[in-house]
Amino acid sequence: MKIVLKTLILLLILSCSNKQSSETKESAIKIDTISYSYHGFNHHRKLDLLSNKEFIRFESVASCFGDARIEKHFGKYTMTDSTLQLNPNKVELIVYSSFPEEKDRKEILEYGADSLKINTDYQIFEWKNKEYLLSKDYDSLRTYDFRNDYQQFAYYYNIGEEPNDSGNYLTRTKKDTTVNIVWNINKIPKEYRNDFLKVPISVKIIDRKKKVEKDEYEPEYEIVSWRIKINKGTDDGIKKGLHFTTKDDEFFIDIDSTQNKVSFGECYIYNMEEQFFRIGTEMRTKWEK
Repeated sequence: MKIVLKTLILLLILSCSNKQSSETKESAIKIDTISYSYHGFNHHRKLDLLSNKEFIRFESVASCFGDARIEKHFGKYTMTDSTLQLNPNKVELIVYSSFPEEKDRKEILEYGADSLKINTDYQIFEWKNKEYLLSKDYDSLRTYDFRNDYQQFAYYYNIGEEPNDSGNYLTRTKKDTTVNIVWNINKIPKEYRNDFLKVPISVKIIDRKKKVEKDEYEPEYEIVSWRIKINKGTDDGIKKGLHFTTKDDEFFIDIDSTQNKVSFGECYIYNMEEQFFRIGTEMRTKWEK
């Protein structure tokens, strides 16, 4: 009798286990997820769109000293073929401190505080087998670069990194590798179309000035940087923010000042050898690989 009873109990457990496993599988099918992400140095962003019309937005930023900040936004979303709108309602905030005397913090808050607000309106842009979420606003925890998604997208497009590598904006690669959507600049808002170069720009260095400064951390040492002048300006389509490199990729500048016929930029890698950027050296926004 005991053997029969044990057998019945075992069958009941297995039955419940199979039922739970079946329910879990069914739930996984119903709550399927589309994910967009960005991965940088100590900086990660991810947006999960669940099939039940809920979203989870994750962003983390950390320093090399051990402190970190993590934000998770939750809410509902609406999506069309070309747009995405998020409607956040809750935020989970986690702060880790690198100082032993400070306690880590974890809070769950109602959405609404200015410091926790995020972009809620995105355009869905497609190119090749990649999908981009692009917004006119800026909301990253990384605050040193105030260019919005379109401006950063143009930067990576102009230097030839896209579509293989992307900047600080959300993307996903479609699983179907046969998808190959052609580039269509008309899908980009009019105010940003001129930021995308039709052809690479070639310039030459016509002047350079050495800048010598004391090392902030080791005052007994000097650090050397260079102010570069190039032979083209706004009349030639040069804009602030354009990135130029030499053919050997040893030297580069970002344009920070423009005039009609000339422009200026600096390289922030110190103590470089002068042979890489002599007067007359050609630089381009993109070199053919």
